[in-house]
Amino acid sequence: MTRNGFRHWGNFPSICLIVAAIITLVNGHFVLQIPSSIGFSDIKESEGPCGGFDITSRSKVTDWPIGGYPVGVVSTHPNAHWQIRAALLENTQEFVDLIPNIVQDGLGNFCLGTVPGIADWVGKDAVLQVVQTAVDGQLYQCAAIKFVDGAAASIPGNCRNGSGIVASIDPEYTGTATVPIGPAPTTTTGPAASTSPASSTANRPINPPLLGLLATVICLLDSVLDLSGTF
Repeated sequence: MTRNGFRHWGNFPSICLIVAAIITLVNGHFVLQIPSSIGFSDIKESEGPCGGFDITSRSKVTDWPIGGYPVGVVSTHPNAHWQIRAALLENTQEFVDLIPNIVQDGLGNFCLGTVPGIADWVGKDAVLQVVQTAVDGQLYQCAAIKFVDGAAASIPGNCRNGSGIVASIDPEYTGTATVPIGPAPTTTTGPAASTSPASSTANRPINPPLLGLLATVICLLDSVLDLSGTF
C-alpha cells in the first residue's frame, strides 16, 4: 500500500521506538533545567568547565538561599555519578562541593530538592557547576548564581524524579561536603530527592532533550497521516 505516493510501514510505531532508543544511546547527555543553565550544547557538553559556554556569563542569575535550592536535570544515562559544586565568580578555578557526590540509577527526570548554599559566600556572585560522569566520560553544565541569606527555596513542580530513579550518596566519596539535614537521598520514584526533609508533590515533567522530542514528533506525525492519508 502507498500513502500519498509513499510506502506505508505497518510496523512504523515500533520502528519509531527503536529510533528513539538509538537517539538516546548515541546522544547520552543531560540537560540542566533548574536552575537555568548558562547554555546547552549537545556537542560541546564534554568541554569543562561549563559545556563550552563562558563561565562568567551573567545573563540570568539565580538567587541561591543558604538554606538550599533545588537542582533538576533530565538525563539520558541509566547510570551516572553527579557532582554539584560552586565557585566564586572572582575565583572560578576553585570549585567547592555543595553536597557529597551522588550515584543515580534510572534515566529521565532527576531532582535534588534542597542543595545548601555557603554561608561565608552570602552576597557574592558565584557559578554552579553540575558534572555528570557516565559511560561516555564527564559532561558539564553551569548556572550563574548569587548566594543570599534565607531559608530553603520552594521546590518547583517540574523538579521531580522519573519512575524508577534511585539515588544515594557515593560510598567512595572522600570530599568534605556533608548532608546538612536529614538522610542522604535514597530510592526516589516521584517527589524530589533531597538532602533535607523538603519535598514536592507536584507532577509537571521536565522537557526531554531536543532529539528525543524530534523522534516523538516524527512518530506522532506518522500516526496522524495514517489516520488521514489516502491509501
